[in-house]
Amino acid sequence: MNDYIEYIVTRILAVLKRNSENENPGEMWNWIKSQSAEVEINAKSLEDMANNKLIFGFFGITITPDDREALLKLAEAVGVRGLQNPEGAVNAKPIVNIDLDEPWCHTSELMRRIQNEMKISFPMPIFQGNKNEGLHTHFGLITARHCYYLLLLKRIIDTFPDRNTRIIEIGAGLGLLGYFLDRVGYKDYTIIDLARVNACQAYFLARNLPEREIVFSGDKDPFDKIYKDCLKVLHVSDFEKVPKGRFDLMVNMDSLTEMSKDEAVNYMKSDCAELFLSVNHEQNSFRVIDIHKPYRKLVYRFPFWARPGYVEELYRKL
Repeated sequence: MNDYIEYIVTRILAVLKRNSENENPGEMWNWIKSQSAEVEINAKSLEDMANNKLIFGFFGITITPDDREALLKLAEAVGVRGLQNPEGAVNAKPIVNIDLDEPWCHTSELMRRIQNEMKISFPMPIFQGNKNEGLHTHFGLITARHCYYLLLLKRIIDTFPDRNTRIIEIGAGLGLLGYFLDRVGYKDYTIIDLARVNACQAYFLARNLPEREIVFSGDKDPFDKIYKDCLKVLHVSDFEKVPKGRFDLMVNMDSLTEMSKDEAVNYMKSDCAELFLSVNHEQNSFRVIDIHKPYRKLVYRFPFWARPGYVEELYRKL
Protein backbone atom coordinates (compact mmCIF):
# COMPACT_ATOMS: atom_id res chain seq x y z
CA MET A 1 0.00 0.00 0.00
CA ASN A 2 1.54 3.31 -1.08
CA ASP A 3 1.64 6.42 1.08
CA TYR A 4 -1.27 8.09 -0.71
CA ILE A 5 -3.64 5.15 -0.27
CA GLU A 6 -2.51 4.75 3.33
CA TYR A 7 -3.40 8.42 3.88
CA ILE A 8 -6.81 7.94 2.19
CA VAL A 9 -7.63 4.92 4.36
CA THR A 10 -6.69 6.89 7.48
CA ARG A 11 -9.02 9.71 6.41
CA ILE A 12 -11.80 7.25 5.52
CA LEU A 13 -11.68 5.63 8.96
CA ALA A 14 -11.70 8.97 10.76
CA VAL A 15 -14.70 10.25 8.81
CA LEU A 16 -16.53 6.92 9.17
CA LYS A 17 -16.16 7.01 12.95
CA ARG A 18 -17.53 10.56 13.04
CA ASN A 19 -20.53 10.02 10.76
CA SER A 20 -21.64 6.40 11.08
CA GLU A 21 -24.16 7.02 13.86
CA ASN A 22 -25.50 10.29 12.47
CA GLU A 23 -27.98 8.87 9.95
CA ASN A 24 -31.41 7.24 9.69
CA PRO A 25 -31.64 5.85 6.16
CA GLY A 26 -35.01 4.10 6.28
CA GLU A 27 -35.99 0.45 6.46
CA MET A 28 -34.43 -0.82 3.21
CA TRP A 29 -31.10 0.95 3.62
CA ASN A 30 -30.94 0.04 7.30
CA TRP A 31 -31.12 -3.59 6.18
CA ILE A 32 -28.45 -3.03 3.52
CA LYS A 33 -26.30 -1.26 6.10
CA SER A 34 -26.69 -4.24 8.46
CA GLN A 35 -25.38 -6.58 5.75
CA SER A 36 -22.39 -4.34 5.02
CA ALA A 37 -21.66 -3.97 8.74
CA GLU A 38 -20.78 -7.67 8.91
CA VAL A 39 -17.44 -6.62 7.42
CA GLU A 40 -15.02 -4.33 9.22
CA ILE A 41 -13.84 -1.44 7.07
CA ASN A 42 -10.06 -1.42 6.79
CA ALA A 43 -7.41 -1.33 4.07
CA LYS A 44 -7.72 -5.06 3.31
CA SER A 45 -11.52 -5.18 3.10
CA LEU A 46 -11.67 -2.02 0.98
CA GLU A 47 -9.16 -3.43 -1.48
CA ASP A 48 -11.26 -6.61 -1.81
CA MET A 49 -14.69 -4.95 -1.51
CA ALA A 50 -16.22 -6.76 -4.50
CA ASN A 51 -15.66 -10.10 -2.77
CA ASN A 52 -17.16 -9.24 0.61
CA LYS A 53 -20.32 -7.47 1.78
CA LEU A 54 -18.97 -3.92 1.95
CA ILE A 55 -20.73 -2.97 -1.29
CA PHE A 56 -23.82 -5.09 -0.71
CA GLY A 57 -26.87 -3.44 -2.24
CA PHE A 58 -25.14 -0.86 -4.42
CA PHE A 59 -22.49 -2.71 -6.44
CA GLY A 60 -22.27 -6.16 -4.95
CA ILE A 61 -24.51 -8.86 -6.36
CA THR A 62 -27.93 -9.02 -4.75
CA ILE A 63 -30.14 -9.85 -7.74
CA THR A 64 -27.78 -10.83 -10.54
CA PRO A 65 -28.21 -8.43 -13.49
CA ASP A 66 -27.76 -9.59 -17.07
CA ASP A 67 -24.58 -7.77 -18.07
CA ARG A 68 -24.87 -8.80 -21.72
CA GLU A 69 -28.47 -7.66 -22.00
CA ALA A 70 -27.64 -4.34 -20.34
CA LEU A 71 -24.84 -3.71 -22.85
CA LEU A 72 -27.21 -4.42 -25.74
CA LYS A 73 -29.82 -2.09 -24.21
CA LEU A 74 -27.17 0.63 -23.94
CA ALA A 75 -26.31 0.06 -27.60
CA GLU A 76 -29.99 0.49 -28.49
CA ALA A 77 -30.25 3.63 -26.37
CA VAL A 78 -27.41 5.40 -28.19
CA GLY A 79 -28.50 4.12 -31.62
CA VAL A 80 -25.74 1.61 -32.30
CA ARG A 81 -28.18 -1.31 -32.35
CA GLY A 82 -31.66 -1.36 -33.86
CA LEU A 83 -34.85 -2.35 -32.07
CA GLN A 84 -36.79 -5.48 -32.93
CA ASN A 85 -40.32 -4.64 -34.10
CA PRO A 86 -42.84 -7.11 -32.63
CA GLU A 87 -45.27 -6.19 -35.41
CA GLY A 88 -42.82 -7.19 -38.14
CA ALA A 89 -42.46 -10.50 -39.94
CA VAL A 90 -41.57 -13.50 -37.80
CA ASN A 91 -37.99 -13.73 -39.06
CA ALA A 92 -37.45 -10.01 -39.65
CA LYS A 93 -34.47 -8.36 -38.01
CA PRO A 94 -33.64 -4.70 -37.46
CA ILE A 95 -31.39 -3.07 -40.05
CA VAL A 96 -28.73 -2.70 -37.34
CA ASN A 97 -28.89 -6.07 -35.63
CA ILE A 98 -25.90 -6.49 -33.35
CA ASP A 99 -26.03 -9.64 -31.24
CA LEU A 100 -23.30 -10.60 -28.81
CA ASP A 101 -23.78 -14.23 -29.82
CA GLU A 102 -22.58 -13.42 -33.33
CA PRO A 103 -18.92 -14.48 -33.43
CA TRP A 104 -17.75 -11.27 -35.17
CA CYS A 105 -19.30 -8.93 -32.63
CA HIS A 106 -17.54 -9.25 -29.30
CA THR A 107 -18.16 -6.93 -26.38
CA SER A 108 -15.05 -4.85 -27.04
CA GLU A 109 -16.24 -3.96 -30.53
CA LEU A 110 -19.70 -3.08 -29.28
CA MET A 111 -18.28 -0.83 -26.54
CA ARG A 112 -16.00 0.82 -29.10
CA ARG A 113 -19.05 1.64 -31.23
CA ILE A 114 -20.98 2.91 -28.22
CA GLN A 115 -18.14 5.23 -27.20
CA ASN A 116 -17.74 6.44 -30.78
CA GLU A 117 -21.44 7.29 -30.92
CA MET A 118 -21.20 9.09 -27.57
CA LYS A 119 -18.04 10.89 -28.82
CA ILE A 120 -16.04 9.77 -25.80
CA SER A 121 -13.14 7.38 -25.33
CA PHE A 122 -11.79 6.07 -22.05
CA PRO A 123 -11.16 2.76 -20.23
CA MET A 124 -13.33 1.37 -17.49
CA PRO A 125 -12.00 1.81 -13.94
CA ILE A 126 -8.83 -0.19 -13.37
CA PHE A 127 -9.76 -0.87 -9.74
CA GLN A 128 -13.21 -2.37 -9.10
CA GLY A 129 -12.67 -4.01 -5.73
CA ASN A 130 -11.04 -7.06 -7.36
CA LYS A 131 -14.34 -7.81 -9.07
CA ASN A 132 -14.06 -10.52 -11.72
CA GLU A 133 -17.67 -11.16 -12.73
CA GLY A 134 -18.85 -9.25 -15.78
CA LEU A 135 -17.90 -8.70 -19.41
CA HIS A 136 -14.16 -8.66 -19.99
CA THR A 137 -13.29 -6.28 -22.83
CA HIS A 138 -10.37 -4.31 -24.22
CA PHE A 139 -11.79 -1.37 -22.25
CA GLY A 140 -11.76 -3.30 -18.98
CA LEU A 141 -14.46 -5.05 -16.95
CA ILE A 142 -18.03 -3.97 -17.77
CA THR A 143 -21.13 -4.87 -15.78
CA ALA A 144 -24.78 -3.90 -16.05
CA ARG A 145 -24.19 -1.04 -13.58
CA HIS A 146 -21.50 0.41 -15.83
CA CYS A 147 -24.05 0.43 -18.64
CA TYR A 148 -26.64 2.24 -16.52
CA TYR A 149 -24.17 4.94 -15.54
CA LEU A 150 -22.83 5.31 -19.09
CA LEU A 151 -26.34 6.08 -20.27
CA LEU A 152 -26.74 8.53 -17.39
CA LEU A 153 -23.44 10.10 -18.47
CA LYS A 154 -24.80 10.49 -22.00
CA ARG A 155 -27.87 12.28 -20.68
CA ILE A 156 -25.69 14.67 -18.69
CA ILE A 157 -23.45 15.38 -21.68
CA ASP A 158 -26.50 16.00 -23.89
CA THR A 159 -28.15 18.29 -21.32
CA PHE A 160 -25.04 20.04 -20.01
CA PRO A 161 -22.25 19.94 -22.62
CA ASP A 162 -20.34 22.64 -20.70
CA ARG A 163 -17.69 20.79 -18.67
CA ASN A 164 -17.88 23.51 -16.01
CA THR A 165 -21.33 22.20 -15.04
CA ARG A 166 -21.63 21.71 -11.27
CA ILE A 167 -23.06 18.29 -10.37
CA ILE A 168 -24.21 16.78 -7.07
CA GLU A 169 -25.19 13.11 -6.88
CA ILE A 170 -27.46 11.83 -4.12
CA GLY A 171 -26.74 8.16 -3.43
CA ALA A 172 -23.81 7.51 -5.78
CA GLY A 173 -23.35 3.76 -5.50
CA LEU A 174 -19.68 2.88 -5.90
CA GLY A 175 -18.87 6.24 -7.53
CA LEU A 176 -18.99 5.16 -11.17
CA LEU A 177 -20.64 8.36 -12.35
CA GLY A 178 -17.91 10.40 -10.67
CA TYR A 179 -15.27 8.36 -12.48
CA PHE A 180 -17.02 8.68 -15.85
CA LEU A 181 -17.58 12.42 -15.40
CA ASP A 182 -13.90 12.91 -14.66
CA ARG A 183 -12.86 10.98 -17.76
CA VAL A 184 -14.86 13.33 -20.01
CA GLY A 185 -13.81 16.54 -18.26
CA TYR A 186 -16.38 17.39 -15.58
CA LYS A 187 -14.52 18.29 -12.37
CA ASP A 188 -17.03 19.97 -10.00
CA TYR A 189 -18.65 16.79 -8.67
CA THR A 190 -20.06 16.09 -5.21
CA ILE A 191 -21.42 12.91 -3.60
CA ILE A 192 -23.97 12.82 -0.76
CA ASP A 193 -24.35 9.37 0.81
CA LEU A 194 -24.30 7.17 3.91
CA ALA A 195 -21.11 6.81 5.95
CA ARG A 196 -20.19 3.24 5.02
CA VAL A 197 -20.99 3.88 1.35
CA ASN A 198 -18.86 7.05 1.50
CA ALA A 199 -15.95 4.91 2.68
CA CYS A 200 -16.19 2.64 -0.37
CA GLN A 201 -16.70 5.57 -2.75
CA ALA A 202 -13.68 7.46 -1.45
CA TYR A 203 -11.46 4.38 -1.78
CA PHE A 204 -12.78 3.55 -5.26
CA LEU A 205 -12.20 7.09 -6.52
CA ALA A 206 -8.77 7.38 -4.88
CA ARG A 207 -7.61 4.12 -6.45
CA ASN A 208 -8.85 5.06 -9.92
CA LEU A 209 -8.22 8.83 -9.91
CA PRO A 210 -5.13 9.27 -7.72
CA GLU A 211 -4.36 12.60 -9.35
CA ARG A 212 -7.61 14.15 -8.07
CA GLU A 213 -7.88 15.72 -4.63
CA ILE A 214 -10.71 14.33 -2.49
CA VAL A 215 -12.55 16.58 -0.04
CA PHE A 216 -14.11 14.59 2.82
CA SER A 217 -17.09 15.24 5.04
CA GLY A 218 -15.95 17.50 7.86
CA ASP A 219 -13.36 19.35 5.80
CA LYS A 220 -13.64 23.13 5.97
CA ASP A 221 -16.66 24.24 3.88
CA PRO A 222 -16.55 21.70 1.01
CA PHE A 223 -18.96 23.92 -0.96
CA ASP A 224 -16.48 26.78 -1.17
CA LYS A 225 -15.43 27.59 -4.75
CA ILE A 226 -11.82 26.83 -3.89
CA TYR A 227 -12.82 23.14 -3.93
CA LYS A 228 -14.75 23.30 -7.20
CA ASP A 229 -12.27 21.08 -9.07
CA CYS A 230 -12.04 18.52 -6.27
CA LEU A 231 -14.01 15.34 -5.78
CA LYS A 232 -16.27 15.93 -2.77
CA VAL A 233 -17.35 12.77 -0.90
CA LEU A 234 -19.83 13.96 1.71
CA HIS A 235 -22.21 12.50 4.27
CA VAL A 236 -26.01 12.85 4.22
CA SER A 237 -25.75 15.20 7.20
CA ASP A 238 -23.78 17.65 5.02
CA PHE A 239 -26.70 18.16 2.64
CA GLU A 240 -28.41 20.75 4.82
CA LYS A 241 -25.33 22.95 4.43
CA VAL A 242 -25.43 23.09 0.63
CA PRO A 243 -25.90 26.75 -0.42
CA LYS A 244 -28.83 27.74 -2.62
CA GLY A 245 -27.94 27.42 -6.30
CA ARG A 246 -24.52 25.87 -5.60
CA PHE A 247 -25.09 23.24 -8.31
CA ASP A 248 -26.57 23.15 -11.80
CA LEU A 249 -27.74 19.53 -11.65
CA MET A 250 -28.75 17.11 -8.90
CA VAL A 251 -28.72 13.41 -9.88
CA ASN A 252 -30.17 10.32 -8.23
CA MET A 253 -29.95 6.78 -9.57
CA ASP A 254 -31.81 3.91 -7.90
CA SER A 255 -32.22 5.05 -4.30
CA LEU A 256 -34.74 7.90 -3.92
CA THR A 257 -37.76 5.57 -3.77
CA GLU A 258 -35.88 3.34 -1.32
CA MET A 259 -35.49 6.12 1.26
CA SER A 260 -38.10 7.25 3.73
CA LYS A 261 -40.60 9.54 2.04
CA ASP A 262 -39.64 12.49 4.24
CA GLU A 263 -35.97 12.17 3.26
CA ALA A 264 -36.83 11.85 -0.44
CA VAL A 265 -39.04 14.96 -0.26
CA ASN A 266 -36.20 16.83 1.44
CA TYR A 267 -34.01 16.24 -1.62
CA MET A 268 -36.81 17.02 -4.06
CA LYS A 269 -37.62 20.39 -2.47
CA SER A 270 -33.99 21.47 -2.12
CA ASP A 271 -33.01 24.67 -3.90
CA CYS A 272 -29.36 23.60 -4.29
CA ALA A 273 -29.81 22.87 -8.03
CA GLU A 274 -32.27 24.01 -10.69
CA LEU A 275 -32.56 20.60 -12.38
CA PHE A 276 -33.02 17.18 -10.80
CA LEU A 277 -32.39 14.07 -12.91
CA SER A 278 -33.90 10.88 -11.47
CA VAL A 279 -33.62 7.23 -12.57
CA ASN A 280 -35.67 5.09 -10.18
CA HIS A 281 -38.03 2.15 -9.96
CA GLU A 282 -41.62 2.50 -8.76
CA GLN A 283 -42.11 -0.63 -6.65
CA ASN A 284 -42.08 0.87 -3.16
CA SER A 285 -44.56 2.97 -1.19
CA PHE A 286 -44.12 6.10 -3.34
CA ARG A 287 -42.81 7.14 -6.74
CA VAL A 288 -40.64 10.14 -7.57
CA ILE A 289 -43.52 11.63 -9.56
CA ASP A 290 -45.69 11.46 -6.42
CA ILE A 291 -43.46 13.82 -4.43
CA HIS A 292 -42.38 16.54 -6.88
CA LYS A 293 -45.29 18.95 -6.28
CA PRO A 294 -45.23 21.81 -5.25
CA TYR A 295 -41.43 21.99 -5.44
CA ARG A 296 -40.56 21.07 -9.01
CA LYS A 297 -42.10 20.87 -12.49
CA LEU A 298 -41.81 17.65 -14.49
CA VAL A 299 -39.87 18.30 -17.72
CA TYR A 300 -40.04 14.76 -19.10
CA ARG A 301 -40.75 11.18 -18.03
CA PHE A 302 -39.64 8.13 -20.04
CA PRO A 303 -38.72 4.48 -19.46
CA PHE A 304 -34.99 4.21 -18.84
CA TRP A 305 -33.52 2.52 -21.89
CA ALA A 306 -30.81 0.47 -20.22
CA ARG A 307 -32.73 -0.97 -17.26
CA PRO A 308 -36.25 -2.41 -17.58
CA GLY A 309 -38.58 -1.34 -14.76
CA TYR A 310 -36.86 2.00 -14.21
CA VAL A 311 -38.11 5.48 -15.10
CA GLU A 312 -35.99 8.44 -16.16
CA GLU A 313 -37.42 11.81 -15.15
CA LEU A 314 -36.14 15.38 -15.27
CA TYR A 315 -37.55 17.99 -12.89
CA ARG A 316 -37.03 21.77 -12.84
CA LYS A 317 -37.15 23.88 -9.69
CA LEU A 318 -40.26 26.10 -9.45
